[in-house]
Amino acid sequence: MNKKLPLYLQSCHHFFKVNLKKNLLAFFSVLFISLSAFSQGPGCPNVYAGEDVELGCGEPCTDLTASFLDTGETTSYEVSSITYDPPFPFTGGTPVSVNTDDIWSDAIQLPFDFCFFGETYTEMVIGSNAVVSFDLANNQPGAYCDWSFDDPIPSPNLFFTTIFGPYMDVDPSVQGSGIINWAVFGESPCRTMVVNFPNIPYFGSACPNLSLTSQIVIYETTNVVEVYVQDRPSGCTWNDGNAVLGIQNQNGTVGYTAPGRNTSDWAATNEAWRFTPNGASNVAFSWLDSMGTVIGTDTTINVCPTDQSTTYTAQAVYTNCNGDVITETDEVTVTRIGSFTVDLGGDQELCDAENYDITAEITGGDPTDATFLWNTGETTQTITVTTSGTYSVDVTIGTCTVTASVVINFNELPLIELGDNIETCFFDPIVLDASPSNYDPTDATYEWSLDGVVLAGETNPTLNATQYGVYSVNVSANGCLATDEVTISPQELNVALGDDFTSCFEISETLTAEAIDFDPATATFEWSLDGVVIAGETNQTLDITEPGTYVVTASVNSCTATDTIVVGLGNIEVTVNDDFQTCFESQVELEAMLTVQNPEATYQWSLDGNIIPDETNSTLIITEVGTYTVTATVGSCSASDSVTVSFRDDLEVTLDEDFKTCPNELQVLTATTDEEGATFQWFLNGDIIAGETNSTLEFSLETGTFGTQTFEVVISVGGCSGTDSVDVTLYDVGNCIISEGLSPNGDGFNDTLDLTFLNDRTGISKLQIFNRLGTLVFEQNNYTNQWRGQTNDGNDLPTGTYFYVVDLAGNDAVYGTQATGWIYLNQEAN
Repeated sequence: MNKKLPLYLQSCHHFFKVNLKKNLLAFFSVLFISLSAFSQGPGCPNVYAGEDVELGCGEPCTDLTASFLDTGETTSYEVSSITYDPPFPFTGGTPVSVNTDDIWSDAIQLPFDFCFFGETYTEMVIGSNAVVSFDLANNQPGAYCDWSFDDPIPSPNLFFTTIFGPYMDVDPSVQGSGIINWAVFGESPCRTMVVNFPNIPYFGSACPNLSLTSQIVIYETTNVVEVYVQDRPSGCTWNDGNAVLGIQNQNGTVGYTAPGRNTSDWAATNEAWRFTPNGASNVAFSWLDSMGTVIGTDTTINVCPTDQSTTYTAQAVYTNCNGDVITETDEVTVTRIGSFTVDLGGDQELCDAENYDITAEITGGDPTDATFLWNTGETTQTITVTTSGTYSVDVTIGTCTVTASVVINFNELPLIELGDNIETCFFDPIVLDASPSNYDPTDATYEWSLDGVVLAGETNPTLNATQYGVYSVNVSANGCLATDEVTISPQELNVALGDDFTSCFEISETLTAEAIDFDPATATFEWSLDGVVIAGETNQTLDITEPGTYVVTASVNSCTATDTIVVGLGNIEVTVNDDFQTCFESQVELEAMLTVQNPEATYQWSLDGNIIPDETNSTLIITEVGTYTVTATVGSCSASDSVTVSFRDDLEVTLDEDFKTCPNELQVLTATTDEEGATFQWFLNGDIIAGETNSTLEFSLETGTFGTQTFEVVISVGGCSGTDSVDVTLYDVGNCIISEGLSPNGDGFNDTLDLTFLNDRTGISKLQIFNRLGTLVFEQNNYTNQWRGQTNDGNDLPTGTYFYVVDLAGNDAVYGTQATGWIYLNQEAN
């Protein structure tokens, strides 16, 4: 199974294939070279911490200096000459433009993202005239590679986005020419794309026996470009012998060339140039201690290790254009060789100290193995000194002696006194004096501060104070610092406005700022109301016409006094009638009463929230119900009260109970009420009965009147009313007569002898039923409708004709005192 190899393996595969044709030894040589010498070029990310260091006797510290390849964004480049030492072979890579002149290669995939003039590229083409371009749009793969030029870099007439290495008219189609090739070396994050132009003849007969050998190397991560020129002779007249070594951006406006290597006829042998991106740095350098803690970011750092052996790490962190972060490190070890250090604690400027202990602290050695010799003659590790001077000690451990010295000065604190705190109005400046009593004031330095802020330029022993605050001074003499402070505050003044009070402002009130402990003629005054300064009011008195919080500030030079008084509105009360009901049958008057009568009071009445125009007296005659509100005003004071007036809801009128009547039977309804002067109006089924305005109503229901007839009476007293009603219906018995037939079959018609109408109208004392033989078969006192064709024993009577006798309780208009007649009983009716 054939499988296409990755790009960097393609180049290595071809390299091995070509060289293995010679002998097996070449294979191992190439393998060793590719895995070691060719693994990384000089343009890769790298950092070097320097050689290991040994510290001898008396050497407590040392400088460590690291170096690293410092690169930046590809917005600009630095061109530098480097040692000619091609990092990769000129032959053995993947061939291009074999025996073909003036042509661009096929597109070649880059094994890594390469940044060039601020853009990122993943493909390139190789021109047979010693150029590499990333602009595959204008320099199309397999297309013609122009040889004729005379413009210098930069130029829009030269190839865009191109490395010129060096660009000139060479001819790889000449018999015996070397082969242009490319190869990929190394591993991520520093792979290299190497393009070789080995022994490529100059074009044409005008340049016999002249050839170019050069190498272009581009680096992953650092985006460095290197051009190695083994041989580029001058003297060819073809195309004026022009050659150019450099790089150019995407539109030919920016380019960089090696010095003396822009477009012209020049010669070069064994020289190399590096194009390093030097835009904003993309490398962060730091030194790390053995715990990995950053201890510095400069390439040179001074270290004072205390352990016998200490390792330090130089670290360079590269951030590639595609966001990849690569960290390179290198270590250096500092070893102490029989060395130790002595520390006496540094020079001392002592203030008011009687003595001082100096101890020779040893690091890197055992004090019990040491001998001490002080310049005072003492031989202990610690000495106590009481006078100023330079003290030194020789400390010996074995054959190593270390000398250390320290300066000790005993000084007095400056004695200063700013005095007691001061209260003043600054009629004149206050002079503060910090001159020390135990030093010449000119031998001391002074720093004055006000409220913790240093007063610039105030360095004299005295200070003219013109504002309030805490003044402090630092006085230094012979290294001793003394501090004192004094507070300058306003002299206390007092002003009084009196007690808070209330007013209705019928007339204006006058506030007076009474000066307690100052002459008011020397003061200025400022008045404010509720926090807002009252413009133009600068007198000792103030006439006021409204309530609020009044503040007066009296100022005497720099002193001020303030007092506050709260003036509230007076409290008035007004009352109006209690809530009541009325029918407005007579005049109704409301009256507002002030708790304390005031003839200057004004009134405003409203009904249900709406002002009643022109009603401004204390009394109000009303003619309708609602909520009445009165607002009484005295000066700026006001008070309100309300009364709710409603119609009486207790008017009563009564009618008889509901009843039934016979058709065309005259009935009289009587409305009874205790209300005097009431008027009446009758209604039938909700419709007014015209002309019926008396307390009684005569009526009769016509035959055929259907349903219940509701008679209603409404009484009125003023604006109040009361109502009652009675329901009247016709009896179910047709025409209110005694029936002549009875069929008690339960169908709801003539099931019983129904004499309800007669009992209601006159009253029935007794009903008797006789058969045809005159025998009494049924008898019922106070009868209404109990007989259904049964005997007194409850047995059904046979079908036939029977006779009744009805004794009435009164004299009925139709039947008199007794009604008699016959009735047919049909027990067989369905």
